[in-house]
Amino acid sequence: MKINWKIKFGIGLLIVSCLLYGFAFFFLNEPDKVFFYIVIDSAFVPIDILVVVLVIESIIEKKEKEAVLDKLDMILGVFFSEIGNNLLEMISRVNSDNGEIIKKLKNIDKWDDDDFKHAYKYLKTNGVSFTPEIPENEVQQFVRTLQHLLKGKRPFLIDLLENPNIIEKVSFSNLLLAMFHLDDELELRRDLDQVGTADFEHIIGDIDRVYCRLTYEWIKYLQFLNNHYPYMSSLTMRVNPFNPETNVYITD
Repeated sequence: MKINWKIKFGIGLLIVSCLLYGFAFFFLNEPDKVFFYIVIDSAFVPIDILVVVLVIESIIEKKEKEAVLDKLDMILGVFFSEIGNNLLEMISRVNSDNGEIIKKLKNIDKWDDDDFKHAYKYLKTNGVSFTPEIPENEVQQFVRTLQHLLKGKRPFLIDLLENPNIIEKVSFSNLLLAMFHLDDELELRRDLDQVGTADFEHIIGDIDRVYCRLTYEWIKYLQFLNNHYPYMSSLTMRVNPFNPETNVYITD
């Protein structure tokens, strides 16, 4: 069996230590001092373990976790490019209750960290509601378009969910689960022309759940860009799904 290099290294250190103590014991003729320092050094071993295990390792673990979360925040950019922005824009376009959230996010490009904290607190307390304003004869088309969007991006969403680090980002994991549930609700309705008023009311609840979580993640993602990649936040603001007057083109 191949011996791990760490085991070899540890054995080597023990041999060197024994040789040094042996030299001091046999050649310096001071056995009392040798035993004294052995006891003193042994007394420091529990303290060393305490410092290494409880302090240093916890710091390293925290740094590693922060690095993982930063990578997940970068994945959010791909998520919003692939489906998030389109989904937000599609839902916002027909939401009659958008006035309040649009007002709240009006100057989001000038926010600091305290403004973002207030926004998260507001969302957790009040959320955002989805009350669609869709003509009755266009409901089936809206549901069909929504189903097509989710179904087309299903492989991409599955790949995200298979990322073992996603569980570290609880709010994003909950968003993905809510999206999969909405996708299942629509996919199992073989004939969307049969979606009536009562059935659509049930679907609205599922859309509302996705919309609230999606809004929260979009704001989190924008804060991440503002703090780390400000040049990318400019484009995100120019395609702001909550602003009906956004324009990707830069004008004077």
